[in-house]
Amino acid sequence: MRGEEVRGGSLYELAVQIEAEGFDATELRELEAELETAERPPGLLRRLGARAREAAAQQWERFVGELRESGEAMRLISGAMRGESLSPEDRDKVRSQVFDLVRVFPAGVIAAANSAFPIPGTGLFTPWILLRLGLMPSRWREAHVIEQLRKKQRAAEASGRHDAARRFGAVAERIEQEADERDKVGHDANLLTAWDRNGNERWDPNEIEAYLSELEKVKGFARRFAVRRDWYFSENGAVFGAERLSELGAIDADGRSARLLVCYGGRTGWVSLAHVLGAEPTFDGA
Repeated sequence: MRGEEVRGGSLYELAVQIEAEGFDATELRELEAELETAERPPGLLRRLGARAREAAAQQWERFVGELRESGEAMRLISGAMRGESLSPEDRDKVRSQVFDLVRVFPAGVIAAANSAFPIPGTGLFTPWILLRLGLMPSRWREAHVIEQLRKKQRAAEASGRHDAARRFGAVAERIEQEADERDKVGHDANLLTAWDRNGNERWDPNEIEAYLSELEKVKGFARRFAVRRDWYFSENGAVFGAERLSELGAIDADGRSARLLVCYGGRTGWVSLAHVLGAEPTFDGA
């Protein structure tokens, strides 16, 4: 999301309008909080309270339980984990079944369950593993919010509230457009970076020089624009954002933030967040 103009023009504003019309906007405010949570890497979430952790664990167990009920999906995922190649048809089949589930379960629940605590027997089904296997739909973070907005859109149409239906649809489309932008930023930044230019899987002197130059560029943007909601973060190939760099603060005590990559608005390559925050760059294998 981009600054207050996006917040003010999306779910937040819609909730205010709905309340002004005399309707309950509690669910919209919950969806707003859900979207805010889903757009942050799980490692950057402030530690969940005990009650929230328990609720997330129960929801995650339901998610995995639903997935296990499909023997075919389980077989295909397990095969992919063993390195077996899946046909395009099989991949589409698994993605479709997973997507049906993520439209029901909030992304924040899935992310929190994956990052905040281990749940026995669910390790094969974390979003990050499914993403790496190419089996997780790209829209999993937004899917539940969009699905709920579409339901409200249909209900408003059925009750004759056509203006409200239009607004629900517009917000859903906006969220989808921002997801498209986030994906494009991740793709473009990865292309721009490509530090291992000769593919030898080691840091060569010219690659180190290029990286350090890009790092100084990102640091410059950080000094000037840390409060702008134009920063994107990458963890294990999954892109999150846009967020304010100033909201991150110091590196987390558990070091998780140190493993994140950061870029500014698709205008830079990916560099280590830890390096931007002051850690000394090291280049293993150089």
